[in-house]
Amino acid sequence: MTTTLLTFTRSVRRPLALALCCGLLAGCQNLGPARPGQVGGRYILTIGDADMAGSALATKELGERDPAARDTLTVVTLPLQEPTTPHAQIEVSNSALCPPTCLSVSRDGNWAFVVEYRGSAGPDARLVSDLPVGNKLTAVDLRDPLRPVISATVEVSKEPIAVAVHPDGDLVAVVAQQARQQIVITPFKDGQFSGEPAAWPLIGLDADDARPSSIAWHPGGQALGVTLQDRGEVMFYRFKRGEDGELALAPWGLPVKVGKSPLAGAFSADGRHFIVNNLQWGDDVDGYNVGAPAGQLVSIRIGDMPAGPESAEGGSAKHEIISTATVGVSPIGMAINRDGSLIVTANLQRSHLPDNDARIDPSARGGSISAVALASDGTLTSVGEYAINAMPAGIAFDASDRFVCVTQFRSFDADAVDGELGFWQVGAAPRWELKPTDFYVGVGKGPHGVLIVR
Repeated sequence: MTTTLLTFTRSVRRPLALALCCGLLAGCQNLGPARPGQVGGRYILTIGDADMAGSALATKELGERDPAARDTLTVVTLPLQEPTTPHAQIEVSNSALCPPTCLSVSRDGNWAFVVEYRGSAGPDARLVSDLPVGNKLTAVDLRDPLRPVISATVEVSKEPIAVAVHPDGDLVAVVAQQARQQIVITPFKDGQFSGEPAAWPLIGLDADDARPSSIAWHPGGQALGVTLQDRGEVMFYRFKRGEDGELALAPWGLPVKVGKSPLAGAFSADGRHFIVNNLQWGDDVDGYNVGAPAGQLVSIRIGDMPAGPESAEGGSAKHEIISTATVGVSPIGMAINRDGSLIVTANLQRSHLPDNDARIDPSARGGSISAVALASDGTLTSVGEYAINAMPAGIAFDASDRFVCVTQFRSFDADAVDGELGFWQVGAAPRWELKPTDFYVGVGKGPHGVLIVR
């Protein structure tokens, strides 16, 4: 069903906002004018949380909300068209308390998967703690992108927080918060979850109740990376399926200490490195996240690939941190381009503070986007940070790698309407300068996770 009309919410950004943004963009004048139709790919996929104000991340208060609004999954077809662009939107329960990796899509683009960390708010809900605990994984049929259909749901484990589809498309992995059932893998075939989900504890760790924050498949499908935000670690697992279809996991090396509050991780396209975004949040930080210092990216060189869970050499594999780079404050979203040469992060900064908070810097109300070059040996080099007059969350490269799309959970531009997708041009190496475009697509309440299907 279509529940909202998606339009280009602003054909031109207000002059003051444009001046504030471009003033921070060294070299942005080298990029030519951008047009909506240049954004490449088949479609954009984004999810929106209708239950929370952006400030809930700082205050734990849900804030005022429209009782008619619902959590959504939105499909925007490409190329973008003005003044309205073809789209579809359906109700899918999701939560912005998750990292943007709570959304995943199969390699062929035919199926999307969303985890439900928290359920929809009841009429009396006032605080984040009032949201019901979720346990569902939802599959959405996108074979006709303008007619998306929920094809299946399955209960996986308590508080599923992130999801990743196997490169072959027939297995879906989830990490959740239930002790000894933190990793769940369920078969998927012909639009249905086939068979019972298989669950594992976080084997190889010294705590049964450790809480993972994201999961990612190795490009070859024979390993998994799991981030542990509270422990400051990444754990790798070898994966194998037997001829009888039985699934097996085993530790692949020891836990890797990566720094403070790693939210999510992603393998490089060649599978040789694993990149992690450290938020630097913690109990010793003002407001847990409000006073966080600059964030970090960490590059881990992956040890030798094991033959399978039963192989002896996998257990002794050595994964090595080889590089770190500074990015903006609270880098919630992260994306790597196709050839693995550039990483972008969407940084909250202090954009999640309520409007009357004394800690707000009026000259830097919004968030930012950071660009970091990734060399073939895994070395990271920060190349720029760019102000964005909004609260960003998810970020994704388009099919051409010439644009990035960022979700704006809320915007501080007076001309904005609800949540939006913003678009930035990407310059050439080695400068990789980013330039904001002057078109935005309105997608309703609380967009956070976003992917562009090529």
